Amino acid sequence: MFEKVTIIGIGLLGGSLARDLKKHGLAKHVVGVCRSESTAKVAIAENVVDDVLPLVDAVKNANLIVLATPMQSMVPLLQSLQSNIPENAIITDVGSVKTDLYARLKLEVPSVLNKFVLAHPIAGGENSGVAASKLGLFQNKHVIITNTEEVSDVAVSVVAKMWSTLGAKVMRMSLQEHDATFAKTSHLPHVIAFSLVNFLSHQSDRQRLFDLAAAGFYDFTRIASSDAEMWRDICITNRQEVLSALDGFRDQIDAIRANVEKSDQTAILNYFAEAKAARDAGLLNKAESMKKIEQ
Repeated sequence: MFEKVTIIGIGLLGGSLARDLKKHGLAKHVVGVCRSESTAKVAIAENVVDDVLPLVDAVKNANLIVLATPMQSMVPLLQSLQSNIPENAIITDVGSVKTDLYARLKLEVPSVLNKFVLAHPIAGGENSGVAASKLGLFQNKHVIITNTEEVSDVAVSVVAKMWSTLGAKVMRMSLQEHDATFAKTSHLPHVIAFSLVNFLSHQSDRQRLFDLAAAGFYDFTRIASSDAEMWRDICITNRQEVLSALDGFRDQIDAIRANVEKSDQTAILNYFAEAKAARDAGLLNKAESMKKIEQ
């Protein structure tokens, strides 16, 4: 499918994509760009990529360039590469914020918009770095391609076919719908998990609290082990949608707090029962199906 694919950022997503491209024979040559020498050594030693090169050398003659870096790094990278990007290369990304990225591209690097397919694989985990990458990460996972008026249909078709071949389910969304959706379903849960861990870690008896925490606490806060830089960038680049989600969640906290303060047993029971019914009706079935896939 590709003679040469360059992946900038060989972490969990970039590394997993590289592994899958090689396994499925979709790229004759996969080149990685790494920030650290230690990452580069692991990427080569574990055959994640065929080669690790400096940025400019890495994109030379590339058919596909994948940005798998923190959100705020993407546009500066493209600015530095503008004159080196091959004319027929397709660019795509794996970032989880789209409106801000598109606006910055339009303002600062408009020349790439006709070849940039904004994409977001809904996959990952709490572990980060190339060591966390694995084969099959995207199997049966959604990949969202967000609509932009400039990008060519050919480029979109190529990127969609790549993800489909890797076993992903490709969907199309508008920029705004994408960012609002994932602010609620992904960005907000991560912020809550980080906040809960920080709340306990700032208590005077923090070690005792952590020692006595039950399995539910570990399940709920697992994602607080995610990469801090990546999540900082998500909060900054999707600021308005994250703030809106936080405001909505705060309303829910205020509501249950008021019921607990009043010892309103009926209201508390109804509140918890409503949430249980909502989860059991949809999320529970999805969670069980995802476990089967991962097994």
